[in-house]
Amino acid sequence: MIIICVTNCPPGLRGDLSKWLSEVNTGVYIGKLSTRVREELWHRVCDSIKSGQATMVYSTNNEQGYAFLTHNTTWAATDYEGITLMKKPLAVNEDAENSNLLKQGFSKASKYRQRGLVSKSRAGSGYIVMDFETTGLDHDNDRIIEAGLLKIEGDEIVDQFQCLVQCGRSLPEAVTKLTGITNEMIEKQGIKEEAAFDKIQEFVGGDLVIGYNVQFDMNFIQRLGQRVGKNVTIKKTRDVLQLVRRKLDDLENYQLKAVAEYFSLDTSNVHRALADCALTYRIYLELNKI
Repeated sequence: MIIICVTNCPPGLRGDLSKWLSEVNTGVYIGKLSTRVREELWHRVCDSIKSGQATMVYSTNNEQGYAFLTHNTTWAATDYEGITLMKKPLAVNEDAENSNLLKQGFSKASKYRQRGLVSKSRAGSGYIVMDFETTGLDHDNDRIIEAGLLKIEGDEIVDQFQCLVQCGRSLPEAVTKLTGITNEMIEKQGIKEEAAFDKIQEFVGGDLVIGYNVQFDMNFIQRLGQRVGKNVTIKKTRDVLQLVRRKLDDLENYQLKAVAEYFSLDTSNVHRALADCALTYRIYLELNKI
């Protein structure tokens, strides 16, 4: 389920939105789309709305059950210790004495929490960085072929897990070319889907999971759980891509490799699960400095 609200919207974009969603009130659109279509539609909104404003709320597998995206708005989606809140600008009272006005924004303590500048005793038990390589982009029909996970405590990688997965599918040539993973590698080195599912869940435990477009990976593991008849126990997720879009609004390309290159990170092994986890982790650290 997604909801998109737009103001000062060009007529052409309204017509475009109406092709995919139902307009239930002026500038309010609602519907149910796949993750891929939702992302493409949001990109189209941001590219076409010009000086207008847009906000999207969509269902996702986190503690809240939903997440936000905004474009050109004064209200901004803000990650606060794993929960997404809307940061509302304070109204300015021009008649009040300047000395009695509160400054707009977060307190220093809040900023320190957002940037990870808290003591280890308050930082919790750490988090997991997760990434999957798949046979394609459709979680209903495609399969996981490689899983990578890193365990982070403080600012250090303390453990890692990687496996190839015997998904029962022949790999498309484009996937082999992109990842370097072959059918022979999966046959000889891969483990069964159920074993991979169990190992992923065991490694994650109850920790927060972060990823680059993390909902993509969550959709795939949820479908894997359905196929093997088991429930996904991952409850807390955080999307690094959302943080990138919010903090680096001048980028034209938000793909993992492009963002890594923006921070001058090594991208030589991109499109392998564990390497992508490492890039996601390093990007996350860089974002926490901003």
